[in-house]
Amino acid sequence: MAKIDKNRRQDLIFQLLKGRDQTTALSTIDIEKALINEDIEVNLRTIRRDLDKLTETHGLASTETRPEKYYPSKDYDIKYELHLNENTLQVLLIALNNLKHTSHDYFASFATEAETAILNSLSPKIEKELRNSKNKYYFDFSTSGKPISNNVKDFEKIMLAIRENKVITCNNESPYKDQKYNQKRRKFAPYMFILTSGIPYLLVEDQDDKKFKKLRATRITNVRLSKSLFEPKDLKSDFHLDSLIGGWGGIEDDSIEIRVACDHFMATYFKERAIHPSQSIRNMHKNKYMLYLKCSFSFEIIRLLASFGGHVLKIEPPEVKDEVLKIWKNGLGFYCK
Repeated sequence: MAKIDKNRRQDLIFQLLKGRDQTTALSTIDIEKALINEDIEVNLRTIRRDLDKLTETHGLASTETRPEKYYPSKDYDIKYELHLNENTLQVLLIALNNLKHTSHDYFASFATEAETAILNSLSPKIEKELRNSKNKYYFDFSTSGKPISNNVKDFEKIMLAIRENKVITCNNESPYKDQKYNQKRRKFAPYMFILTSGIPYLLVEDQDDKKFKKLRATRITNVRLSKSLFEPKDLKSDFHLDSLIGGWGGIEDDSIEIRVACDHFMATYFKERAIHPSQSIRNMHKNKYMLYLKCSFSFEIIRLLASFGGHVLKIEPPEVKDEVLKIWKNGLGFYCK
């Protein structure tokens, strides 16, 4: 179990109580059990002290029952400070800079604004240390690339529509569609923002055919916010977003199990980086390893596996192997002409 500092522990206790009332209030024993379930080391005496403090700072109320139970008073205006140590602040500034340098240009000015607000609120000593450390960060685009962002103003409207559940009208300029399609005004309800290695996608409901689609956000232009609002639906049971890999794959496509026997060279690549949450790798014997993935059957994964050439020893299932072989044969055929 982990020990945590007083401020963080009190924040966690308040989060446990937030939104509760007299009927759903928690006792000190309830709170102790909840914290232990989160693998946090704590005792009842400490919790009672924390509850006394939170009663002063966060306006906790308690029931007259035995055991006494606690909940936030609805009449109390909660005012409390956010406590961040130097390590947390450094991670936060790294995250903001990463977003600024590797993702859509829309984020750049807001990330800079947030960074400035954080630094200006710190003591001169900590501010100087964190400003000096900025020169020690470098952010690479990676092979996924940084999106060429020609639609920053449009992107701003898209993000507002996501927050306020507003329908947008726009053009969706797809390289895979004809000119007639690209010139047609579309009407979308933007449900979800998906960021994959700095590349932004949108999950939208097309208001014409009522179908859900995953679109590249950089291809959406000439955006206008309509006055129409939409009621968001719970999409978790309908779509397989966890099967996407590198932003590729269909939102309704379930995952497939991929098994790749490979040598030490290829195994090292996957030991050092995870390309999907399902990834695992096992040493079979000597110089033979088995890579396991459960993700979308997409061009992204086919292209990646094909790039390892002779380091791939065996691929299953057959449909994945056939697509990898097709890339190899086409490439060799062109080279041998």
